[in-house]
Parts: sequence; C-alpha cells; structure tokens
Amino acid sequence: MYFFWTLLGIIFLFMEIKKSNPVKLSMAASFLFLAIVAYKFENVFYIELIALPVFFIVFYCLINIILKREKNELEKMNSLSDCEGKIANVKKDIGKTLSIDGIGYIEYQNKLWQAKSIDDREIKAGSKVEIVSRENLIMNVKAVSYAKK
Repeated sequence: MYFFWTLLGIIFLFMEIKKSNPVKLSMAASFLFLAIVAYKFENVFYIELIALPVFFIVFYCLINIILKREKNELEKMNSLSDCEGKIANVKKDIGKTLSIDGIGYIEYQNKLWQAKSIDDREIKAGSKVEIVSRENLIMNVKAVSYAKK
C-alpha cells in the first residue's frame, strides 16, 4: 500500500508544480508521509485512515502559516518603496557602522526596522533620523540635525 501512497504523493507534487495551491501541496506531503506510515505499519489499514486526515490538517496549517509570513514580508518590502527622505524615530541606539553593535532600530510606519548610520555617527534612542536608503530590510539613516532641509 505504501507504493500507492507514494505514487499519489508524486502525482500531487506534479500537479502542484503546474499550478500552486496549498491544498494540493498539503495532500502531496500527507500522501508521502502516509507512505512512510504504511511501510512501517504494513497491513494495518485503520492507522492509515487515521493518519491521513491528521497529516493533512498539520501540513495545511503549516503551509498557510508559511504563506502568510511570506505575504507579510512582501507587503513590508512593498511599503518601503517611498521611504527615502522620510523621518523616523530611533527606538534602540544606532552605533558606529563598523562596530559589532552598529545596528539599531527605528520606528517607521508604526513598525520596527533595523537601521544603521551612513555617516558613522552614534545616534541615541529618542532621536529623529532621516531615511537615506535601504538595503533589503535594513534602513540607512542619518541624524536629522545633519540632514539637509
């Protein structure tokens, strides 16, 4: 029976490649794990009947959590398209760029972002900074007192 479950898992994986769907991916993973269960507990069919819905629910929940996290990260990245030149508050001290603890945190759009100083100056929490650019999710900032208005 494990051969049947393996074959079904592979078929669902190929269907997933053609068009992405969390249900198909959950089914593929469930069938592949069910093949392992069927191999270990040969000729005990009721265990397979119990394991299939359990595997499906677990994988479906995990896949949805991962997809939601990726969607949030994508939204976070897209919200940064016009951040350059904006003012933010420093929440955790930003150290000198070359120091070990050079990365600090700023609050921009009610979210915390990692930040580093572009002019190698320490910036204390509570200060205002101007966002100059970004590298992925790290903001390059400079203190407002040094920014050109």
